[in-house]
Amino acid sequence: MAGKAAKTQRLGPHDWLVEALETLGREGVVGVNVENVARSMRVTKGSFYHHFEDKEEFINRLLEYWETELTDKIDAHLSHLHGKPAEQLLALLEFIAENETDRYDVSMRCWALQDERAATVVRRVDRKRLAYVRDLFLKMGFRAEQARIRSRMAYYYVVGEHTAWAEERTLESRLEDIKLRHELLTGWRAAVNRPPRS
Repeated sequence: MAGKAAKTQRLGPHDWLVEALETLGREGVVGVNVENVARSMRVTKGSFYHHFEDKEEFINRLLEYWETELTDKIDAHLSHLHGKPAEQLLALLEFIAENETDRYDVSMRCWALQDERAATVVRRVDRKRLAYVRDLFLKMGFRAEQARIRSRMAYYYVVGEHTAWAEERTLESRLEDIKLRHELLTGWRAAVNRPPRS
């Protein structure tokens, strides 16, 4: 009992939010409740009420955490990378695959179908991510419409990878595909930027 109490005292809000995302991935939003998350962490509910006033605050903090930790901080980290825009795009795609920063995206989108709060956050995150990638294509020299379409192709592929069950994907296979996809999306700039014939 003493060991459990000590473990409970060491837990912070970050621990609860991470476990809540894992629970969301396994069971959907219906599983994200105090009792269930506490059971997964093998602790009592006392720690929860030390960090969160109630489930409403917990849910709002969870949405904020997903947006901040898996979008804003990643963008901030990658924006400081040196190199050409095309190299930054490749680094972004590889970072996502290697760190599985997209592993909760499907669960969040399923949640968004049932809850307007979640839908609002997902829409905002999509806009941020698409804008970030679009700006990289613009810096590569693509025209605005081309940059818009290419950013959507790059982003929708990442989102779609987790919704298709046709094959098991290893990290190695994902990284190989990323290099080819990157080449296809960033290549042929001279041809596609050629002015239309009169």
